[in-house]
Amino acid sequence: MEIETIFLGISLAILATCMVNIGVALQKKGLMDGLPELDLQGGVSAFSSSFIKYFRNKSWTIGFILGIAGWIPYVIAQGFVGIIIVQPLQNVGLIVMVICANRMLHEKITLIEIAAIALLIFSTVLIALSEISSAYINLYSFILPLLIFLLVISLIVIISILIGKKLKEKNIASLFKIIVAGLLFSLGGLFGNILAQAYVDASINMLSPFGWAEVLFGVFWFEHSHLWAFLGFYGLIAFNFIGIIYQNNGMQKGKAVVLWPIQTSINLIVPIIGGFIVFYQKILNLPLFLIGIILIFIATLLLSRTQARIKKTPDNGFK
Repeated sequence: MEIETIFLGISLAILATCMVNIGVALQKKGLMDGLPELDLQGGVSAFSSSFIKYFRNKSWTIGFILGIAGWIPYVIAQGFVGIIIVQPLQNVGLIVMVICANRMLHEKITLIEIAAIALLIFSTVLIALSEISSAYINLYSFILPLLIFLLVISLIVIISILIGKKLKEKNIASLFKIIVAGLLFSLGGLFGNILAQAYVDASINMLSPFGWAEVLFGVFWFEHSHLWAFLGFYGLIAFNFIGIIYQNNGMQKGKAVVLWPIQTSINLIVPIIGGFIVFYQKILNLPLFLIGIILIFIATLLLSRTQARIKKTPDNGFK
């Protein structure tokens, strides 16, 4: 892999994570303006009505657009350097989130929260150094492991939703909504990886309008790489859209600097697990990888305990 390609891929990955983290902070700022929780049980009419109110909020709308736009350099970066390099770089954006949470959202950040976020960032370095092999995607034979992985994650999503509903009157319920959001975004990332592989196999130029037309309408090319580019793109959109709903509902009752790192950790671990199951990846340095996973678990536990202790206040809703 050429130095120029690696530099471009890393630069796009960092740009993507900055866009996404700033976008989340802006969405949280909009939620603090009194936006209602998105109604997922009242039917299409109730959901559409509540969602329209979100787009009337300038901060939330800009954050939403910025977050969606951030997926473009993210997917292109995967095509250049692969998800194993791109995914750990996403935790670098936590530094951006800490700054935004403090300056933009006026959230008080405790030493425990800073320590937990530092652990998460350090864990990504260890995972990156654990030498996970590159993804190998056979666009013919990977269908069965993909379906098994989707089934397992879907069951975890359903269980988390049910637990969240049971605890809906408690602050910890927000944690389960964020877990659901993280899992859904992870599935979106999985389909993003499929998209990245497919557009490389099909020699699609993602930097040209015609290249995007090949992705958007790839099903009409009647060729498997274009078909997977098509499915990868719309799978990416669908899972991330639903993830946005749960992410915003989770952020309603919690600090962005607490909940977002938890979601980011899920976004890191689940695609790696998916890489082992679906894309035949291997760990060449298992001790470093295990240490990284343990640090993520410890950091997530610390942030989860913080979320459970959050109390409502008149000024910004929570502290």
